[in-house]
Amino acid sequence: MWKKRNKNKQLHQVSFYTYPKFIFTWPLILLGLILWPIAFRADLEILAWIWIITLVLIMITVGFDLNRNVVVFWGVIIVAFWFLLLWLHAKEIDIFTKIYRYFADLDPSYSKNLGLIVSILLGILFLVMWLVTRLSCHWRVTHNEFEHYQFGRQDDSLARGAKRIRVSYPDIFELLLCLAGELIIYDSTGRRELRRIPHVPLLPYVKKKINRLMESTAVTAAELEDETESETAVDVEDDSDRSL
Repeated sequence: MWKKRNKNKQLHQVSFYTYPKFIFTWPLILLGLILWPIAFRADLEILAWIWIITLVLIMITVGFDLNRNVVVFWGVIIVAFWFLLLWLHAKEIDIFTKIYRYFADLDPSYSKNLGLIVSILLGILFLVMWLVTRLSCHWRVTHNEFEHYQFGRQDDSLARGAKRIRVSYPDIFELLLCLAGELIIYDSTGRRELRRIPHVPLLPYVKKKINRLMESTAVTAAELEDETESETAVDVEDDSDRSL
């Protein structure tokens, strides 16, 4: 009974936050805390490679935007390269043997204290980022408008009217780590982009709530007419500026 009432309860607003790319460092922070007690009994070389691979993946996520097509392409290249190595090894052509032995001879050992220190320092920065986000990266969607609250700056507001909202996932790793993507707001025609909100965690759930909010209150004919007139005025002004 309670779940049914909660599901049918009218939604009046949707709040969400946007984050910098530093949010995607959370696996490394968590990993250092998890591995600290494990390191007393586990194989330190295996833990070292786990920590190194996690670090590399996070650096790729923070440094590059890899969409699905790019990831699939590079995945095929890596698999093809791996089969090439196996074929060369079967033919007793060990071109990459020295490279493999070089990394194997490094014999990395995980330092539980180093991993813990890195996690603590990054955790402090993560907390600072979280507080700054709460002050300057807060978005609120109501029946009437999209509001962007920024501490120390003038708040940005976008009248709702008739808008179209689309989601985009430009980075496959951001999607895997935080279900993060971009929320894009268009005008009623769907041709002019009004706002692009990047790095929104749990974006599928945010989009679902916004859809519920917009479906609960239909846009009136007066609002649609006002927005059409304002968009026409903006287009006319842009044309006049170009003619000048």
